[in-house]
Amino acid sequence: MHRDRPLVTESPDELKALLNHETQRQRRQRLHALYLFATDQATTRQAVAQLLGLHRETIGRWMACYTTGGLGALLDIYVPAGKPPALSAVVLADLEQQLRRPEGFPSHKAIRVWLAQTHQITINGKTLQKLIHRRFGARPKVARPSDIKKH
Repeated sequence: MHRDRPLVTESPDELKALLNHETQRQRRQRLHALYLFATDQATTRQAVAQLLGLHRETIGRWMACYTTGGLGALLDIYVPAGKPPALSAVVLADLEQQLRRPEGFPSHKAIRVWLAQTHQITINGKTLQKLIHRRFGARPKVARPSDIKKH
């Protein structure tokens, strides 16, 4: 089944400027495909696919998005939502305030106890440790005992 090449409404100069300023690889590829059609460097999906190292059906899906929704639809990349956070935004804000206090928490276990007492939340220790370190860059504030053999 032969599909006509898309009617590109943007000028090649516009597409070139967008292509030069785009930082995401997926969006650059899509703009590049459109640029190849606009400048007549390729006239078929197969030719564009060979130039970009992709499958012709991929180019076909992109061009179908472009013909139905325009440039915005072509550049709209679907990103799945992922797993929801373990703690709600209110709890995270309260935890951040507590972590910013000068005395802080002596250990991750103390943070778990605080969460259980104030917010009635139980959370896995490793999950809490990763969340605190990645999200807030925080660590327990109490110095750990040093090994006697070190000195």
